[in-house]
Amino acid sequence: MNKHRFIARALTVVSLVLLSAGCARKEADTPPPHSVSYVLEWKRSKMEQAPDGAGWEVTNDLGYRVQVTRGYLVTRSLELIPCNPVPPAVSLLERIGDLLGPRPAYAGHSAIADPSATKTATVESLLNPRSHAVATLYPGAQKYCQAHYLIARADPAATGLPSEVDMVDQSLRLEGRFQRPGESQETPFTVVTAVANGKLFDLPRNQGQEGGALNTGGESATVVVRRDLDTIFDHVDFANMPDKRIGREVLQNLINSAEIEVRVKNG
Repeated sequence: MNKHRFIARALTVVSLVLLSAGCARKEADTPPPHSVSYVLEWKRSKMEQAPDGAGWEVTNDLGYRVQVTRGYLVTRSLELIPCNPVPPAVSLLERIGDLLGPRPAYAGHSAIADPSATKTATVESLLNPRSHAVATLYPGAQKYCQAHYLIARADPAATGLPSEVDMVDQSLRLEGRFQRPGESQETPFTVVTAVANGKLFDLPRNQGQEGGALNTGGESATVVVRRDLDTIFDHVDFANMPDKRIGREVLQNLINSAEIEVRVKNG
């Protein structure tokens, strides 16, 4: 084969790749029809409004009466975990690179990022806890068997950052007062931590809450992660624990109490 014929064939292959990429780009402009929405919720059947109207109160399992007057929690990410991960789509540059020769590998770098993962941290108020819609994503066709919920430090791009305190590089902040069991004296406390904690869930289904894969190729879903404020201070001995230990205990309580609900919509 002469040089000109080789070049012509190479250009033909590259042109076909460009055309196929252009078609794929047009198709990608329209979001896939099936979505995954994430919602954060709270359980709070035992917490009470504080008598002075400043925040809320709860009694923990050690008998401490705790009043929260300010608080924030950072959800760093929510994502679904594929049952059998599908390799990421090959980009145009990678296709052309295959024609030109092998590509170098870069240590510590992975191109795999599941499209079901939220990208922006969310800061929630613990003083006025309420249901919060985090994001709606279109992950494409995939079968998911698990979900992951992560509490971790906020960055400057986080949504819901308060103006009165700095939550950047923090995962939890709590301020308030506590009363020892059987005592009326109130002692103020402030707990601030950047510790991270997370939980992996097997996906339940809303039809009888039986486990099973979520197929985003044929159904949409709302994934609800529900935490319990009634038990947020369980095992916390305010009078004898250092602040760092209290922060870790509170985060662990939130993670331990977290439940997941998956509301599936077919079609």
